[in-house]
Amino acid sequence: MKTLKSILVEMILPFIVAWFFMTVLVDIVAVPTVFRNISNLEEGGKIGLTIFGAFNRIEIFLGLVILFGTISMKEKSKLMISGAVVLLVFSLFYTFFMTPMIGDTSIQIHLTAVTDPQYEILKKQHRTYHELYRYFDTTKLFILLGFAAILTRFNIKRMHKECV
Repeated sequence: MKTLKSILVEMILPFIVAWFFMTVLVDIVAVPTVFRNISNLEEGGKIGLTIFGAFNRIEIFLGLVILFGTISMKEKSKLMISGAVVLLVFSLFYTFFMTPMIGDTSIQIHLTAVTDPQYEILKKQHRTYHELYRYFDTTKLFILLGFAAILTRFNIKRMHKECV
């Protein structure tokens, strides 16, 4: 059990960094590339939802490892535990609320006639969900950066204590 805890603790920073760069890759490279190269918005939306759906499950895994690693640390702060919990909550929120809501709204849009007044309401709702997703993803990136900085500082202090 001690070995597993040690492994979890050592994996916190690499998982935070991986999560940060994976988010940047998906948000800034993968999804925009899909929509630049596909002329059919419905098809692009399906691909985007597939990418985000898979990524959301990876985020849950990363969030769990980071949380368990943080809890396993000998010396930990409430700030680090709070950060780990918030990151896990973000991944659960994306997986079970945001991505399904965007997907359901997209389906409703494609089933609604452009002349139907409901069409504009659905388009506005869809835009709102996307804006929220971007807002939460930006916040998540700042949390990941802050957590990485706090953990790096903590590790430097710990190594300094061990050397003295």
